[in-house]
Amino acid sequence: MDRLTAGDGLAFAARVARLDPDAPVLAREGRLWATLPIGVLAVREAAVPEGVYRAADLAAGSGAAQPEAAWRGRLPRRPWTTVETVPAADVADIDRKAGAALRERRGHGVGDRRLRDAMLDHVALTVERDGRLFPVQVRLVAALCRMGFLGDDPVKVLRAGRRLGLSGTFGTVWERDRGLPLL
Repeated sequence: MDRLTAGDGLAFAARVARLDPDAPVLAREGRLWATLPIGVLAVREAAVPEGVYRAADLAAGSGAAQPEAAWRGRLPRRPWTTVETVPAADVADIDRKAGAALRERRGHGVGDRRLRDAMLDHVALTVERDGRLFPVQVRLVAALCRMGFLGDDPVKVLRAGRRLGLSGTFGTVWERDRGLPLL
């Protein structure tokens, strides 16, 4: 990802705030991190002073940074390995089809929330590398598109330890951490 401006950080925070105004946004080492309510971690490079912010406050350009201890969750560790690249048009098509399927099934005897959760958990794409399969859920595709990270460049399917991610032109999204949290 290229180095972006503080304005891009505000745009990132605004997109997070639309999903959850109270979501914490971590600014660390030139990157902004946010946990989205669909269980995905979003990251974008931006020049914002380090600390933890409330998404709505950061989007408005106000609010003071809290210490990093206010952040809960683990970040994907380096190295981030590219497993495969997928054309951006194919990723956009997956998102369109998932949205259409969701709209088509609404009101047909299944609650909207249950239907949405099932759709987000659905494996939309499976890539293979060195004989190993990597399933990509709709939640990653949806997050990449909702955060405005999808551009014209091919989307990279990334791996960091046990986590999978998708990297678009303007940012990256990661699966939620499936490890046991330390208490």
